[in-house]
Amino acid sequence: MGLSHSSHYSHVSYVRNVATFSEKVITYPHEEIYPRLDILDMTSNQTYAPQFDLLIQSFQALQERPYDDMRSFYQIAGIHGLPFTVEGGNPYQSLELSKGRWGGYCHHGDVILPTWHRAYALLLEVQLRNEAKEIANKYPSDQKDKYIEAAKQLRHPYWDWADEKAIKGVPDVFLTSTLEINTPNGKQKIKNPLKSYTLPVDLADPLPKGLNPNDANYTVPSVSYLPFTPKGYPTVRHPNNKYEDQVDIMNINMSTYIQSVFRPGFYQMFHISDYSKFSNHGLTSSGGQLPDFNPGHPKPLNRLGFSHFASWETTHDGFHVVFGGTGGHITYVDIAAFDPIFSFHHINLDRIFALWQKIYPDSWVTSNLNVNGTYTNVMGEMVNEYTELTPFRKSESKFWTSNDVRDFTKLGYTYPEVTLESGKVKGPFVIRVFIDLPSANSSTPTTSPNFAGFVAMWQSDAHNGTLVEGTVDITAAMERLNIRMQKHDYIHEVNLTTGLLNPAFIFNIGTDINLVPVMIDGSEVQLETAGVKLVEVFSFEHDKVDKNFLVENTGQYYTAKKF
Repeated sequence: MGLSHSSHYSHVSYVRNVATFSEKVITYPHEEIYPRLDILDMTSNQTYAPQFDLLIQSFQALQERPYDDMRSFYQIAGIHGLPFTVEGGNPYQSLELSKGRWGGYCHHGDVILPTWHRAYALLLEVQLRNEAKEIANKYPSDQKDKYIEAAKQLRHPYWDWADEKAIKGVPDVFLTSTLEINTPNGKQKIKNPLKSYTLPVDLADPLPKGLNPNDANYTVPSVSYLPFTPKGYPTVRHPNNKYEDQVDIMNINMSTYIQSVFRPGFYQMFHISDYSKFSNHGLTSSGGQLPDFNPGHPKPLNRLGFSHFASWETTHDGFHVVFGGTGGHITYVDIAAFDPIFSFHHINLDRIFALWQKIYPDSWVTSNLNVNGTYTNVMGEMVNEYTELTPFRKSESKFWTSNDVRDFTKLGYTYPEVTLESGKVKGPFVIRVFIDLPSANSSTPTTSPNFAGFVAMWQSDAHNGTLVEGTVDITAAMERLNIRMQKHDYIHEVNLTTGLLNPAFIFNIGTDINLVPVMIDGSEVQLETAGVKLVEVFSFEHDKVDKNFLVENTGQYYTAKKF
């Protein structure tokens, strides 16, 4: 099940209607590098409160801009798919969607999918930053400096839907109708711009009577239809027949799929060293490209490949469908970007992409076919690292390319996990992993039965963070220490008096994972100084795991620990 290019077209024939705009929107990178934060950290840590205040007001400002303003939320969201009125390129002319060519600018199913969305996310982020700078200057004099600094550091946050906290449900910041923030006019409750976006004009074509939100006796249309959103109606998620979000169903879906699909997929994709296979779902396991299984425009539940369970795109697609549900905007590629959650999802995907790049720095965009085409790329056209990422301009006459966005730090952002805090650790070091040995330190010998392995952090004084991700197989150490992950183990491990399991045999990440950062000279480094952020534990049925983790998903998320 995945994100489709479009839906029911028996009654529509869209042709891109390109309006004439005198202004070309250029996406200039940020002047300084600051991290994109986890939205949960931004909302829970008072240090980031000014950034959050500005983020919400900036989203509100973009959403309130006239819909024909090229910097409005409506126009930015409209780049991805509908309404097909975006600056740049030649008129669509006679190339109608019914002939099979995709009419939006977005790429799916080819190798520039991650890089195109990186440029797309940067465009929105830069517009938010610009709004934030204007708003910051309106604060009273005793707060202005703080907010000006917050505006400078503001980057679009991500929602880590693979984090263990996501199992508990969608964060309230995306669900509540109002938010209380500190504005230039003091504390105010405002309409939450992250919950939904109210359409300023009709979006898509009306459906048969009874399937439109403004019809009497409205019924949510089946997935074979592209939902119609009348002017003045908001975006929705898992809507019911009252055109209301069904939050309980959405949370149940997310909780189920986070554990069974998203977290294992997140883990497995980092075992794919080939960018072509990592980036999209359009390749076979042998590296060949799949044919177009969906002539014309595929329906939402049709597959376009999905050859790699663990590919970046397959996990991407799963979130769209699981979060939006039938009738939810983010489920359908034509209208997905109008749900504000879209950018938080894609910033997280860019974070995953950035982490993957740090692990496999030499693997990059190759050439393959863009099977369905886009507004500016014809069907079957080869795309590669030099293909223009239209409509994202880096100057009046040039568009960004994949090579241009390869080094994301040159765009002015990073992620907390990607680089260590500058200046705190100089030179290479390793993080030793011990099992069930809280007293472990730099003097503990690696010949200890509790030693499981290490992760190497290879860096020089001049360049921190060259290698930041690693895995350690703790199975052998657990077997030596007779520690198991099973919730219910062998009968001899049960206390016959109390009937309870002996806790000594049950794995507990809080006490059983002990990390010791050690410099190459043997001196110990504090975890905080070393930049350790997170440890996650997965279990695998090793006899079923394909050597490249591409065929069968046997990974099961067990637990995690943050530092």
